[in-house]
Amino acid sequence: MAKNYYFENYDNSMEQHLIDNLVVESIKIFGIDTMFLPRTMEVDGSGYTTKDDLLNEDDLPIYKEAHEVEMYVKNVDGFEGEGDFLSKFGLQIRDSITLTVAKTAYETEVGVHTEINRPREGDIIYLPLNRKMFVIQHVEHEAIFYQMGSLQTYDLRCELYEYSGERFDTGLSYLDDKFKDENLFIDSQGTTFTVEVRDSVFHMQSTDERGDLLSTPKLEARVDEKIIFDQSHVSNTNWPLRIYTTTSPNTGSEITAGVTVTGTPGVDGKVTFTPTTAGTFYYINPTTIGMGETISVEVSKLQSVETYDDIADNTTIESFADNIVDFSQNNPFGEDNF
Repeated sequence: MAKNYYFENYDNSMEQHLIDNLVVESIKIFGIDTMFLPRTMEVDGSGYTTKDDLLNEDDLPIYKEAHEVEMYVKNVDGFEGEGDFLSKFGLQIRDSITLTVAKTAYETEVGVHTEINRPREGDIIYLPLNRKMFVIQHVEHEAIFYQMGSLQTYDLRCELYEYSGERFDTGLSYLDDKFKDENLFIDSQGTTFTVEVRDSVFHMQSTDERGDLLSTPKLEARVDEKIIFDQSHVSNTNWPLRIYTTTSPNTGSEITAGVTVTGTPGVDGKVTFTPTTAGTFYYINPTTIGMGETISVEVSKLQSVETYDDIADNTTIESFADNIVDFSQNNPFGEDNF
């Protein structure tokens, strides 16, 4: 037998609108202002993104926007999670928090600017209470289960954000510069880019990445970090790549300091650029105007990091450790030499 159709408990728009307004007003009273940073993916001129379609993740996300939105902190006894503890990697802080945002508030303060209809996993929330960033791990959209037939809130389960090279370009210095002093060490092997020429345009991609090559991508590096342009593909014949101070060979000058050119383009050609100073440089073809893009070079973090402490006698410890474990064996921890 069907329900009594005289009582519509889950299809009354007026009550739904009233409850929604009460939820928004309650969060405005008891909540706090936060900054919501939606995660975006870079798209080059060919329409390609940095998204890994196989693993469904973005290897190098960028945060270009920050929107102020009020949220309610559901944690009343402090942060959740594993807290602070010492591990083999040092001090680990695993704080987590649950924040509630009204759907209406999100749509009017964030959604209209981003065309993203709901908070997503991977977005970042800046919490002014402790001036920390939290990354959204899960979005629960049914926390309060269909009051009068509608949903009014999102519950955002977040964990303390761990910086791993993501880029911030929101226009707010306290967000963009938050991780500028992080110790990002330089890869001694450098980064090698496979270069091809298609329709008189440089296409390239790091040899560690997957997918098709990108059309004249913008590159980023640090002082003393090698950038190797591999021009061995046959399409590079008669298209040498050089490093200049501007995009045009007529107005700029060629950079020779830190640049090593070997081989022949189209056969075994390679151009190795090891920047010695920070700044903006350009990889271009010296005979074609507009063929190339920027190389943004930042200061190396190694310049401010002590690589050896004279007070700590590390050499003695390392030498003594060699007598404890003999790594000349294939299996030093087993009974047999497999």
